[in-house]
Amino acid sequence: MNIRYVIRQGKRIEVETIETGTTPERRQERFVRVPERWLKKLSGMSLSTRWLAVVLLWKAFQNYGCVFSCPNLENFGISRRQKRRGLAELERAGMILVHRARRKSPRVKIALGVDQN
Repeated sequence: MNIRYVIRQGKRIEVETIETGTTPERRQERFVRVPERWLKKLSGMSLSTRWLAVVLLWKAFQNYGCVFSCPNLENFGISRRQKRRGLAELERAGMILVHRARRKSPRVKIALGVDQN
């Protein structure tokens, strides 16, 4: 046991730390939440576009919902051609906003606003 002191409301209090030998468990798996509205729209799209949408949602979560760049996604199994085609398809469906600049990675913003449909 380890004894130390803390001061609370001007009084010195003795505190002992008890070693339990356990550590808190952390979730090792990462997950993505997909809006229901997206599921309906994605059902009519190609498989690579669906996978791109999931990857984009995960990257948006990592960037706290802000605009993020979308560089090489080959480590997720998405080629440059699939990315270009999928971004265009998702943009036409109104699910994302894309800013393209010459010789730069596209910058993506997830559009989770209210849908008119």
